[in-house]
Amino acid sequence: MKQAMIAEVQRFCIHDGPGIRTTVFFKGCPLSCAWCHNPETIKAAPEMLYFEQKCIGCGSCLAVCKKGAHRFEGGRHTVDVSACLSCDRMEECALSCPAQAMAVCGRRVESGELLEQVLLDREFYGKEGGVTCSGGEPLMQADFLGEFLSLCRDRGLNVCMDTSLQVKWSEILPLLPMIDLFLVDVKCMDPKRAVRYTGADGRLAAENLIRLSEAKKPVILRMPLAAGVNDAPEEMEARRRLMEKLNNVVRVDCFAVANHAASKYRAMGKEAPEWNRGADLREMEERMRRETGGKRWERPIFTERPEQDAGM
Repeated sequence: MKQAMIAEVQRFCIHDGPGIRTTVFFKGCPLSCAWCHNPETIKAAPEMLYFEQKCIGCGSCLAVCKKGAHRFEGGRHTVDVSACLSCDRMEECALSCPAQAMAVCGRRVESGELLEQVLLDREFYGKEGGVTCSGGEPLMQADFLGEFLSLCRDRGLNVCMDTSLQVKWSEILPLLPMIDLFLVDVKCMDPKRAVRYTGADGRLAAENLIRLSEAKKPVILRMPLAAGVNDAPEEMEARRRLMEKLNNVVRVDCFAVANHAASKYRAMGKEAPEWNRGADLREMEERMRRETGGKRWERPIFTERPEQDAGM
């Protein structure tokens, strides 16, 4: 069976598609969004995470580490997690910590094994629930998805694809019959702004979004807003023009970017970004709905996402 690199299988998710869902977070992403709330899924390889607040200072890790990644100075334990990337003993090092202050993010899994993990939750899915492939960018591992989604379809599972669409259409097309719903972010419409804040100009994603409309595949659009980045009037107008080309949008989630991933960034040895501090989030979201023409649609497709899950 084919294998994929995943970060986590999360159960009982209620914001990754309809109903109760099991969400598989794939590792590897072609983007590098400045506000990414799953930064540990960007790199397509295992990574060491260090949660300093859990450390009890026992020093067990020193006996295992061969890369000199650990420093105990001034009563504080720091870890150079970048040194762990070239180490084949990451798992052993993480297991040596009795406080679980270290964890390896990323493991290989076969399609059959992953299906078994998903099926553990099947009794909770009801009529609407199912499995959601997220990340990272799951479509970067399209070859694996072809096999895994076929298994899901054989079991009658509802499948959602949470994707940036930043992949070739030829990777998406063979998977269309096995996907019930796409969840797609519209991040930045201006190409230069998109490159600066996401790492790609967004043209490929927009083209693929239009192709999904032509293929009549249902889509939930997600519009994350960052004050001073993608909330300008010209951004709103560009989104409105894009939406007018689509006939497959079942809902639009409009929400302000939050700062829920701070602990993940710190665990990766990175500075946690901050967004929308001091911004009037309600006003920003309402302006998005108003200026993109949400009220002119035949049905009320703009919705609000719960506060606790408003990061993107």
